[in-house]
Amino acid sequence: MFRTLIPILLIVIAWSSYWFWSAQDNLENIYKNLESSGNSATIINYGTVSQVGFPNRFDVTINDISIDGPTGKQIINLPFIQIMRLTYNSRHQIIILPNSLSIYNFNFNWKNAKVSIVKETVEDRIILEAENLIIKGGNGFSFHAEKLQISLLHKKLSDFKPQIILDLSGIKDEKKQTKSELHIEANLNLEDSPKLHLTNFVNSIVQPNTWTKIDQKNHQPGESFFIGNQEFLFSRPAYSLFK
Repeated sequence: MFRTLIPILLIVIAWSSYWFWSAQDNLENIYKNLESSGNSATIINYGTVSQVGFPNRFDVTINDISIDGPTGKQIINLPFIQIMRLTYNSRHQIIILPNSLSIYNFNFNWKNAKVSIVKETVEDRIILEAENLIIKGGNGFSFHAEKLQISLLHKKLSDFKPQIILDLSGIKDEKKQTKSELHIEANLNLEDSPKLHLTNFVNSIVQPNTWTKIDQKNHQPGESFFIGNQEFLFSRPAYSLFK
């Protein structure tokens, strides 16, 4: 009986050692990404960092995280984020977002918000999904949609610029009447780096002369609005959904 337990104990000890060694490496990479803002236009502030997930996951929680622009103005503020991945797959991460956060002067409330980050040989993908989205800002700005999906795509083996795809469904006006879905595809002009990286994207929207343009045949933009210095161009019918 004891002899049969020895191989099991050895496997448990080996896997436990591997997990704790890999967990330390994973945590160091998280800290490295957080501290890398010192060489960029943005500054990342954060509170406590903890990690759990034994035996087959790494679940990292970062509390009180905020990103400030080069002038010190706060870009985004979150009470926490959770970064999760499987022990044996470093190319796919899931980020759990809180039910409320602020971006510039806009307050976001949503449910089941999460970000999927996939790094592959051919393409990198960052996909944000959320339900029951409510955005409120200055001058009485209010926007409500039942479902949201934002996709950032970067094809590595081509000359195409990173692409952003926005899908909204169940859009409601002030009278709570559901409107049609909204689908927008655009190319991003990221001046900082050709790589699709969350830090690079945040840096890009606080830099001058960056833009997002709807890429549709025979499209004539009529209205626009800014998030930071990132300009979003819309046709008048699409823009009316955000008024």
